[in-house]
Amino acid sequence: MGKHTYLVSVITPDRIGLTRDIAQAVVDLRGYISDMRQTIVSGFFSLIFVTEHEGEEVGAALRARLEALLPEGAVLAVMDHPETVRQAVPRAGQRYVATASGEDRPGIMLAIAGFMAGHGINIEDWSTLFDGPHVTHLAYVTFREAPADFKAVQAAFREALAAKGFDAQLCHEAIFRATGEVAPIKSIIQE
Repeated sequence: MGKHTYLVSVITPDRIGLTRDIAQAVVDLRGYISDMRQTIVSGFFSLIFVTEHEGEEVGAALRARLEALLPEGAVLAVMDHPETVRQAVPRAGQRYVATASGEDRPGIMLAIAGFMAGHGINIEDWSTLFDGPHVTHLAYVTFREAPADFKAVQAAFREALAAKGFDAQLCHEAIFRATGEVAPIKSIIQE
């Protein structure tokens, strides 16, 4: 017997109840969702998750149950996931938040991604918020190695995006939260 772990990805047109229905299919197979990320992009539901199941292998049954929930044309991947995953990109300590905002135009995502890759920064989570022609990019990032001069990296990020007409910031997650959340600063710092 033992534990079987799967990585599952679903992309389909959005509808109310999808997350519930998928979670129910996992529970019906005596599974536990141990990690997940779900979002809506241009009306499409996107979910990636890790599910753990004690006992028999249920990969084929999980795929069949999920396929029965989804409309034709949905994208579904169910793959074996090793119980221990080596971290391909080592994390140098803490998480940082990168923001960039300005009038949307081609090449902005490339400019941000290029800067991050060029400075050994891994993008862990990235989203965009649109308000008419204005867009705000918000990303959680980590450094492969702690920078020798973080202030220089911050300044370089601001300058690189300013050249594209964007206001940009790169700051420690605690600073971002302290200036962006309505909560006592002491409780944010102590987490």
